[in-house]
Amino acid sequence: MATLYVRDLSDATLTELKIRAARNRQSLQAYVRTLLEQEAATPSLEDALDRIQSRVTARLATEDVLDEIDRGRRRD
Repeated sequence: MATLYVRDLSDATLTELKIRAARNRQSLQAYVRTLLEQEAATPSLEDALDRIQSRVTARLATEDVLDEIDRGRRRD
């Protein structure tokens, strides 16, 4: 397992992290490790959009969609 050192962290940030760790009944190390693991497990916006795009099966032009909406309105 790797070790990570964080330098130049503000006192206010460190204090807040300690408070949040205590509220969660965790050590500071365990709390920050959990935060980092959650962040690493969350796909980036770019990755999420790529996944969505790869699943798209229909290719519709804006004009086609608007035409269908107009047709639906005329039926009512």
